[in-house]
Amino acid sequence: TSDDPHEARDLAQTLAQVFTEEHLARRSRQDRETREFIEKQLDLSKSSLAAAEQRLQSFREANRYPVDDDNIRVRIEEQVSLGTERRRIVGEIEELEAQLTQLRQRLALSDSMLAGRVSVDNAEAGGRKLDWIGSPQGAGPLGLLNDRMLELETEKQRLLEQYRPTFPRVREVEREIHTLLSELIEETETYVNSRKAQVAQLDSALGAIRVMFANIPESQRRYAQLLREVKLREEQYAFLSEKYQEALIREADQADEVTVVRPAMLNTRPINIHMARTLGVGFAVGLMLGLVLAYLFETFDTSIGTIEDVEEYLEVPVLGVIPNINVEAVKEHMIKSNPALEGKPGLDASSRLVTHYAPKDPVAESYRTLRTTLQFRSITNPVKTITATSASLQEGKTTTLVNLAITLAQGGTRTLLVGCNLRRPTIYRIFGLEQEPGVVDIVMGRLPWRETVRTVTDIIMGELGMDSALMTPGMENLHIITSGGIPPNPSEMIASEKMKEFIAESREEYDIVLFDAPPTLPVTDAAILANRTDATLLIYRSGRVPRAALKRAKVQLEAVGARVLGVVLNDLKAEIAGDIGSHYYGKYYGASGEQEVVSGGGRERGVLARLLALFGAGTLRRGSRSPEPPSE
Repeated sequence: TSDDPHEARDLAQTLAQVFTEEHLARRSRQDRETREFIEKQLDLSKSSLAAAEQRLQSFREANRYPVDDDNIRVRIEEQVSLGTERRRIVGEIEELEAQLTQLRQRLALSDSMLAGRVSVDNAEAGGRKLDWIGSPQGAGPLGLLNDRMLELETEKQRLLEQYRPTFPRVREVEREIHTLLSELIEETETYVNSRKAQVAQLDSALGAIRVMFANIPESQRRYAQLLREVKLREEQYAFLSEKYQEALIREADQADEVTVVRPAMLNTRPINIHMARTLGVGFAVGLMLGLVLAYLFETFDTSIGTIEDVEEYLEVPVLGVIPNINVEAVKEHMIKSNPALEGKPGLDASSRLVTHYAPKDPVAESYRTLRTTLQFRSITNPVKTITATSASLQEGKTTTLVNLAITLAQGGTRTLLVGCNLRRPTIYRIFGLEQEPGVVDIVMGRLPWRETVRTVTDIIMGELGMDSALMTPGMENLHIITSGGIPPNPSEMIASEKMKEFIAESREEYDIVLFDAPPTLPVTDAAILANRTDATLLIYRSGRVPRAALKRAKVQLEAVGARVLGVVLNDLKAEIAGDIGSHYYGKYYGASGEQEVVSGGGRERGVLARLLALFGAGTLRRGSRSPEPPSE
């Protein structure tokens, strides 16, 4: 707006012109970076193809060109496929049978608890046993029963934080668990029997193939394997070549996507002739509503107050403050950048990657601030392996960790992100990857850990696709290991020697290794993992859990020898004070030096006090400590 109509018109036209030029320049830069990245991947793929072809040629020369037999190659491929499927099913049966043993033990404990034959302390211990939860089947009857069981066990844990096991509501939940356990055992036994029948069918098919192979020389089988490898490399090279041509076309296409529909017109009449009255009424109404909302907010909010309160209560520093992520806005940005993502099942999970899809957003900047804080704290006491956990469920620890991993990779740090939540894994969904192979396969000795690492090429070949994977630079520095299948004994797997060896070897090959762990209070996985890594990040979502639970989680981690590096406050609503350089997030930051204070059962009306102070109505304070200006 402007008092001069000519100036207002010129400003609007200039703004449209500058926006059009900037949009074209930004798109050209992104297309160029995409093309350069694909060129590098294409060269690597070409080298891999040449090496595979050379191995095939050498084998041909050494074996005098064995005769090609399509039927033999097909049978070899079928044997490999059937053998892989049989190993997978047998491993699944072993896991389910171990789970059945624990389910029966839990059912026996439930019988004793309901009959009153178990002491209070033993009942509490039995109620915390959650290791068996998590079927390899994520869908169908088993998956639904497991989901319901986890809900009931979580509800029981929350009740036990306030009541004794003999409380009526606790016993009612235990009766529901008892009924559900019987159903779960029956469904699992039925499923195990069906899988054993499949193994028998596979054994029969493999036996027939082995009979046919009795007189086939080993050289012919090796030859078929080399042919398969060459074919796989050719397909990968063809895929990248196709994407490279598409990138060249996009880079050459300079068509303008922004069009000025109509130039700004000269307007000689003012838009709002009652400006003063409108501003006055709006100011008065806004002030009244603000005071009422501030009063209600301070009255009903029972979570921790300022950052200083968190640090004083937990005796560890607050390393970062993450605002609330507008998931719908991120999804719109993703679809606008890559329309092929619309309607994909993994869109909701991938929309958490705000540092990748919206790197200029203030939320992404808060993750970069967290990255910088961690890097500075590692100068005097190096930290190369970090466990991220929280006190309870749904506090955003995985979202925080994946965005931290991306910002580290964008800064040139070779980063390995490891999914160690073996109960409810989500990292593979966020990046659009296959769940297996992963950590479970490493611990069980099925694969060397380096063969389970996923790179940017796997992300490109996954659900996200090339356009989404290459939106921001640095993704080639991010490597990922997913959780793998869901085992019946996650805690034992995390505590195994194989896991210890993997952690030691990975820290030598990467600049930093980040481990995503389950919540600390319901299960022991996080405590075991935290003991084996250099440091632990505790993620806290304001208002999600009481501060006593947060304190108990920290004490539990320190009891096993974990080093709690600090707390990350997550999912806060942002208050913007002054300009962009003075971002204060929610109630954790004060304004003009005023602080909220939490002590005993009472709470300060910090926001209300600050609003009153702005208009000379006095300052509302409690406590003896003098306020300090907030710092970021």
